Amino acid sequence: MNNTSPPTEEFSTPLNALSQQIDQRRRWLYLIAAFPGFLSVVLIWLQKHDQEVFIRFTYPFLAAALAFWCIGLLWKRIPLNLIERSVLITTTLFFFSKYIYFLYFHPSLFEQWQEIEAVFWTFAFSFILSYIVFPRGRALQFNLLFLGMVFVGGALRFAELGNNYTLELIRLETRIAGILFLVFLLAKAKDDLNRSLAEANRIQEIAYTDSLTLLPNRRGMTALLEEHLARRRRFAVILADVDFFKRINDTFGHETGDKILRQVGECLHYQLRASDVIGRWGGEEFLILALEEDQKRALYLANRLRETVESYEFTDSLPITMSFGVALSRERDTVKSLLQRADQAMYRAKNNGRNRVEWEISD
Repeated sequence: MNNTSPPTEEFSTPLNALSQQIDQRRRWLYLIAAFPGFLSVVLIWLQKHDQEVFIRFTYPFLAAALAFWCIGLLWKRIPLNLIERSVLITTTLFFFSKYIYFLYFHPSLFEQWQEIEAVFWTFAFSFILSYIVFPRGRALQFNLLFLGMVFVGGALRFAELGNNYTLELIRLETRIAGILFLVFLLAKAKDDLNRSLAEANRIQEIAYTDSLTLLPNRRGMTALLEEHLARRRRFAVILADVDFFKRINDTFGHETGDKILRQVGECLHYQLRASDVIGRWGGEEFLILALEEDQKRALYLANRLRETVESYEFTDSLPITMSFGVALSRERDTVKSLLQRADQAMYRAKNNGRNRVEWEISD
């Protein structure tokens, strides 16, 4: 039974499941990317560790970091965001240290100028990754700080070498700053789109939710009915109406009536499976969509719901009962035809004494 989650979680549960699926896919994508990266680091070290001091001492640490990241990606207890941040900081420091090494410590700076230009292009990787890991504002701060470190490190070195090299540094810095600005604009566009989608979802949720019971309203349930019918899979609809509800409103007031409706919604919701849906159809009527494919199981569910309501302790200890009409979907059903049979069955339950369940009339 669905006894743990309140009606307000009806919409959040699918979102949580989707978030977990996205998280899992990202982990596998990172693993797929990390494996060839690890192999290339090892192969480069084997081929060039005798030729380059930087490769000899830094690549083993980079390979170890890649191995730890792979373990972290496989071990789900380690938050993905923590792994992403460690990747960003480590790779950024790695590229920056390579940049400083070629500027200050490599014996043939000008012969390796292409390497310095290549390092500048790798900075774009850090810019992009930062917007995945951090919020947009913090990512911009991180990138500006990094860009400033690159400029200061280069300016101090090129100041010793003459104006031509300073101009070359400015050219490289301007190019990479342009990339930073472009990535920032793309990130802003993405955030604006996400905000628009979130607002659209919020408006849709309001439009599809009953404000009193926080259950799906008539519009929301109609959409679900159309979706279920399109799947061509049999299901049951149960239309339930609170008995003598007008008398409750007239005697105890609308505030008490509203409390009763909220309690009825919660009472019925807690008796359903996660795959079943209940909504407020209108007034004192509730509609239930249940994935039952035969008459016996559908009637059993409706009778259990009826007994649960009858034994429930409502506000002011009022005795509340409900009448239920049950119908199974058919191959050529429309929303109107299916609900018409359930409605007729529910009114038969009313006419036959209330607090009972009636099955649809077969054609």
